[in-house]
Order: sequence, then C-alpha cells, then structure tokens
Amino acid sequence: MTVEAHDPRPKKVQIADALRDEIESTPLPAGHRLASLRDLADRFKVTTVTVGNALKVLADEGVIVSVPTRGYFVQDRPSEDGAGQETSGPVNRDEINAIHSEIQQLAARVAELEKRAQSPSCA
Repeated sequence: MTVEAHDPRPKKVQIADALRDEIESTPLPAGHRLASLRDLADRFKVTTVTVGNALKVLADEGVIVSVPTRGYFVQDRPSEDGAGQETSGPVNRDEINAIHSEIQQLAARVAELEKRAQSPSCA
C-alpha cells in the first residue's frame, strides 16, 4: 500500500487511518506487536520518520502503546459498556483529557495576566 498523493490528508494521518482500520477490522488482539518502523515505511513507501509520526498519532489516541526498545503493540480496548475499564496503565485517555483541559485553562489565565501586565496600570 502506498500513500495517496491526491488525498488531502497528511501522510501520517493516511497511515494512521490505515493502521487503525487494520487493527479494528481484523481485530488484532491486545498485545499484538506491529511491524517495525522500517517494514511499515517500506509498506507505505514513506520515510521511517513519517511512520513514526503516524504511530504517535495512534499512541496518543490510545490505539497502540510504545514499549521502548521493543516496538509498538496494540493497546487493550475497553469494553463497550465500560465495565472492567482500567483506570491506570500505559494510556489513560480520561486522565490525559483532564490534564489537557487544565493546561488550556492555565494558558488562558497566563494570557490574561500577560495582557494585564502589558496595559498601563491604574494603581
């Protein structure tokens, strides 16, 4: 498979989408090791950097997990009803989303403070 030049999506997104579809449609079992960066780069006819960026997209989504010096592995998917869902592990999306929200709130506070610091004070 190759990345489509006429596709408006970035290459990393095309690859991430293809791998996600493969993981979900097969379905590959949790813990299944994905092919190496080099093998995936050959398969998609792109650089290993592009494949690495695609794998990062999937890791950020919680679809796969990276194990340093070992490779990328399919992440255990929570059940449909949420029963038995782990609250800890390599990727906890709820915690990540909560932290991301806090970061956005803090960034807004910093921007407001910077704005007030730049305006002439009434004191």
